[in-house]
Amino acid sequence: MTLALRYAVRSDVGLLREGNEDSAYAGPHLLAVADGMGGHAAGEVASAATITTIAPLDGEDPGPDLVGALADAVATANLRLQELIISDPAIEGMGTTLTALLWSEGYAALCHIGDSRAYLLRDGQFIQITHDHTLVQSLVDEGKITEDDVATHPHRSLLLRALDGRTIAEPDLAPLETYPGDRYLLCSDGLSGVVTEQTLHQALASVRDPDKAALRLVELAIKGGGPDNITCIVADVIDARSSRVPPTWQPVFAGAAANGAPADLRPAARQNSPATRAMRLSRTAPQPVVPEEPTTGVWPAGPADYRDGYTGSFDTQAFDPSGFGQPDGRSDTGPNRIKDTAAFERPEGFPGHDDDRLGPEADDRGRRGGSHRARHGRYDDDDDYGRTGRRRWPIVTGALVLLVILIAGGGYGFWRYNQNQFYVGVDHNGNVAIFRGTNQSLVGINLSSLYSESTLKADMLTTSDQAALAQTISQGSANDAHQKINQLAGEAAQCRQTYQELATWQRGSVAYQGYLTAKARAVSHKAKPPTAVANPGPMPTQLPDPDTCAPSTAFGIPAAALPAPGAGTTAPSVTPTKPATTPSKTPTGKASPTVKPPTTPATAG
Repeated sequence: MTLALRYAVRSDVGLLREGNEDSAYAGPHLLAVADGMGGHAAGEVASAATITTIAPLDGEDPGPDLVGALADAVATANLRLQELIISDPAIEGMGTTLTALLWSEGYAALCHIGDSRAYLLRDGQFIQITHDHTLVQSLVDEGKITEDDVATHPHRSLLLRALDGRTIAEPDLAPLETYPGDRYLLCSDGLSGVVTEQTLHQALASVRDPDKAALRLVELAIKGGGPDNITCIVADVIDARSSRVPPTWQPVFAGAAANGAPADLRPAARQNSPATRAMRLSRTAPQPVVPEEPTTGVWPAGPADYRDGYTGSFDTQAFDPSGFGQPDGRSDTGPNRIKDTAAFERPEGFPGHDDDRLGPEADDRGRRGGSHRARHGRYDDDDDYGRTGRRRWPIVTGALVLLVILIAGGGYGFWRYNQNQFYVGVDHNGNVAIFRGTNQSLVGINLSSLYSESTLKADMLTTSDQAALAQTISQGSANDAHQKINQLAGEAAQCRQTYQELATWQRGSVAYQGYLTAKARAVSHKAKPPTAVANPGPMPTQLPDPDTCAPSTAFGIPAAALPAPGAGTTAPSVTPTKPATTPSKTPTGKASPTVKPPTTPATAG
């Protein structure tokens, strides 16, 4: 039995994004999907660089250690991102997810980092074989939220792990065993975040052809709104000897990675199904600007001798009718030859030549009266030439006015919408504050402004809260934002009170221990006892967990002022030194000490 892959890849920009930051590669031995992030920081560069770096695995013999080969390739891709950032600091902040499957002779290795996903359909069972490296997934794992809360969580897109060229890559790596009939789906969150798992299962189970299945999945994401780039790979494991359909051997780049790929490695054109056309009519999205025609043409690609992308120079200068009667520098008889229309005049002997060239019925301008054909080709001062242009001006002006009104109305509506948005973040002073607007910029203009600043320092919050504030916490109104800050301030105040109680107890405990020590010393030396110090009692509470409170130094309380971790819950007591002998009883029942003083006086402390 010879196992092979039959696969198809699709990538779509979606309905709301201006460009495609996803990249993908599908080959006989390697399937990979990367979702770039960073926006202006070149997320498409990160995904394309990662895909093109690991793509050579498809043509190499990885040996028996598929997992090790994938791990080495991912580390190399991360170093490549680091080199790009060093060469161009403007793209610092870019990053990408990566989900890849390296396949060989029925065995496979899975690599995953970020929130792109891989699914397996086997014997009717559909399972997700990757685990998202996101904040919301960690909250689900800890039981703090449910799966139903993920779709509406304000920080559902916050990644905990990714390839960014600044940190060490820590992907999940695992070996897999494959069987004939297995179907794999690798996709970016533009698909898995919009289409439910049940719908994915139904689509993959009902459409047998991988290319049609991939197209169907992209259409489902577009019907769901297409808010993000959509990329997916559908791959079937087949027995090459017994299968009626051949395996796929042609490698394909898709998305941002296809921009630098050869033409024969690029994916099929953007799908044009009825569902896609209908969605694009109902949901407008920014389209690329059509460039002006260059003065050099591009020879069409094809099976001819010209290579793909070959450019040849040819004259595209338009005919200029205004040059008649002017010197023509291209004259073959001299630079002062005058261009004229003599070549277009009728020769002598032509019917109607000279003043009577149109016959006796012609008027003084050579127009034949009553003849439509005679008037068709000539224009003069009395004709309507140019009237069509004059009639177009009101239409053009009206269209421009309407366009200005639409732009102004859209701008005002956007401004009103933006003014009704609020979020909680950190201002330049390090305080938790409320901002009006959205945490974005448009043409260099910040779309948010400071609305209200609190006295709460961000470093008084837990690490998770600080991470959430760094990504901003969206709120529906200013009142909701105030309530969120009050909640955070209440948690910080509780932590401060806990630290203060522990510090007070620690001071009392130290004082009480000192008193007990001094008292024991006084008894042993028969000295005057020290002033009594009250027992502080048991420790009021345990040290706060780092996940629930910020460090005590954030509240101005040194760590040395707190009980040591693992300290007891009560202040230790010191027992006075017991006399060396037992006192003897007198007949009256009172004890009479018979301790003989030491011959050598004890040296004090």
